[in-house]
Amino acid sequence: MFTRLRQYHRDGFTLIEVLLSLSITLIIIFTLTSLFNLIQYAYTHHTANNEDIYIAAKQCSQYTIGTSYIEVGEVFRYLDFDGEENSLILDNNRLVKTPGFEILLFHVDDVSFSIENDLIYIHLTRDRQRYSFLLTYAFTSEKEEGQDEIVTNE
Repeated sequence: MFTRLRQYHRDGFTLIEVLLSLSITLIIIFTLTSLFNLIQYAYTHHTANNEDIYIAAKQCSQYTIGTSYIEVGEVFRYLDFDGEENSLILDNNRLVKTPGFEILLFHVDDVSFSIENDLIYIHLTRDRQRYSFLLTYAFTSEKEEGQDEIVTNE
């Protein structure tokens, strides 16, 4: 009886053994690749959604750094270095720089600006998550300073 078993295994594995080992190997490989794809999608999906917010905040900061503000609130109006009045506003769920209507960010639920400790911050809301970024130092415009002096002298 033992000689007979040795004769079968002397030439190699049986077809059933090969198919069974191949199917187990394929199941392991497909499970690991699907798990890897799921983890990769979750990581890239989360970071890709927020990346445009950080880029837009950096652009806003570059536009407004060193400028003097006129109005801070729902709209941020400021004077640039050439003395032209610009503004950052929310228009149809987009963060827009005017004049020129340059779209900086899409799919924004709410935008507001605030002054805290002589610094101007932008507060963005998207998908019930709130993001706050530092824009610039709060310089007042020369027009407003002149108006304040006139009002205080009266």
